[in-house]
Amino acid sequence: HGVAVEIVVVGDCDLDDGLRAMLAAGREAAVHAAKWSGAPSLALFGEVEEQTVSLFVRDRGIGFDPAVVTDDRKGIAESIRGRMARQGGTVAIRSGPGAGTEVALSMHREPGRRIRSSAAT
Repeated sequence: HGVAVEIVVVGDCDLDDGLRAMLAAGREAAVHAAKWSGAPSLALFGEVEEQTVSLFVRDRGIGFDPAVVTDDRKGIAESIRGRMARQGGTVAIRSGPGAGTEVALSMHREPGRRIRSSAAT
């Protein structure tokens, strides 16, 4: 879509079904931002913490009112919210006309999984 993407990731962990769903939802949010925001770039920020993995997709585009998105618009309803809900994750969409958009995804990590340091080999 000709949109630059800045990516920052802090931490690392093994993928499980919940995190795969979160990545798919994040991909959907990024595609929506690239296609509809009008912004020349977007930012993805991922963070792995001891018990939670978070992913933020942000743009400084035209924004929209999430409250007026109808249920027949499956991109947000199913490809983002539905995917996350089925795996026990959360979604927060902050946007407004002229204010850009942030999609915040969060998924609880499986107990006992260790964070792999990026310095580890």
